[in-house]
Amino acid sequence: MLRIAICDDDNTICSQIEGILFELSKSFVEKMEIEIFYSGESLCQYMSDGGYLDVIFLDIELQVINGVEVGKKIRDEMHNETTQIIYISGKDSYAMELFETRPLNFLIKPLEEQKIEKVIKEVIKLAAKSNQIFEYRIGRTQNRIPAKDILFFESCGKKIKIFTRSEVHEFYGKLSDLEQQLNNKDFMQIHKSYLVNYFHVIKYQYENVQMSDNTVLPISQQHRKSVSDRLLQRWLEGRKNG
Repeated sequence: MLRIAICDDDNTICSQIEGILFELSKSFVEKMEIEIFYSGESLCQYMSDGGYLDVIFLDIELQVINGVEVGKKIRDEMHNETTQIIYISGKDSYAMELFETRPLNFLIKPLEEQKIEKVIKEVIKLAAKSNQIFEYRIGRTQNRIPAKDILFFESCGKKIKIFTRSEVHEFYGKLSDLEQQLNNKDFMQIHKSYLVNYFHVIKYQYENVQMSDNTVLPISQQHRKSVSDRLLQRWLEGRKNG
């Protein structure tokens, strides 16, 4: 899922980009979710409230807070380096100003479908190369955590706790659904209540594992053979690749 924002105070431009993206979405495997903002203030408020965006088509000549200032807020105040910014403008004299906000691209109006298609392909390509992201929802807020930062998941009744080195997050869900969602070899279930990140296992014993934060978690009898096999497999792969 690509979460895309269009931020322009010109309704015609917003409709044009949205229409182009809608047509492009028919030929992409990635689904697109599009949000439209007519001011920099509303976009900043959305992101400050926890709304995540993969890419923003951001007009420079916005009223009150212009696009360059919005970009600086995203990078410097929100400390967000993952959302890709694509500036759009009727002028081509912003090169040095834009450099500080590390945009992915700069498109000149009138916008061309081929250039938007090219930049969306670049966003998809970069997303594929980046670390896997785990997504979960609390109410209307979509949250994202780099999978590499997750030590383990713990099932507590109807809730699941996500343990990182610095924080614990909670959301409603089932551990069995998580395994399917993550669908890779880096996470493994060791107990009906625990799903652990292989890369954070620093010590393995037949009955338990020790995580990188020194938490010791039990391995249930039901999962001991599969855990042993998985850890052995990863160890052999590591030797082979090393």
